[in-house]
Amino acid sequence: MNELLCDFCSEPSPTWCYPAETFIAMEVGPVASASDGGWAACEECHRLIEADDRQALADRSAALLIVANPEFASVSDDLRRQLGDLHKGFFDHRLGRGAPIEVLHEKMPERRNGT
Repeated sequence: MNELLCDFCSEPSPTWCYPAETFIAMEVGPVASASDGGWAACEECHRLIEADDRQALADRSAALLIVANPEFASVSDDLRRQLGDLHKGFFDHRLGRGAPIEVLHEKMPERRNGT
């Protein structure tokens, strides 16, 4: 089973979900990558989102990405900027307040036969 990760910092077991519209997150030449729907957030990222502390959110995301991938340390400033741009897309396409993930699971129909 795939474990959920925070969509902001990649920490395991996020506790919040933010509804969002699908949007183009990145374009490089003819290739585009989309952010599809809601975003999961851990407690710390949720706190930063609610405080609208976008700089701290990008700093946290970059710092934890560098811990997991030390080779990114040499491009940390660019990484923070790019993550900030990605997060701006989230804030621009957000469709409301976050909800605890367990509340969302309670509202979802039970899946049967792997569907």
